Amino acid sequence: MKTIHKHRLEIGAEVQDIKLPETGKVLRVDYIQQERVVYMWVEVDADTVIDTPKEVRRFKVFATGSGIPDNARYIGTTLDNLKPEAYHVYELVG
Repeated sequence: MKTIHKHRLEIGAEVQDIKLPETGKVLRVDYIQQERVVYMWVEVDADTVIDTPKEVRRFKVFATGSGIPDNARYIGTTLDNLKPEAYHVYELVG
């Protein structure tokens, strides 16, 4: 059985560490206008929610035109529908 968890990513923040199972799969990212943050939905095995060691995975939200390091793996893009802004979520690996 699987489950989906929602994680908040701050815009303009430094790298954000989130404890997730290694097998957690990011399904979607969305900008939430009311909160002015990006949320990321991650699918994990339901059995890993309790009593399973989780690793720290590192994510960062980049604005369009920002420099993105070579060790970054693209996760998804989301838009601010009220401003001409796009946000790009990457996982920093290695």
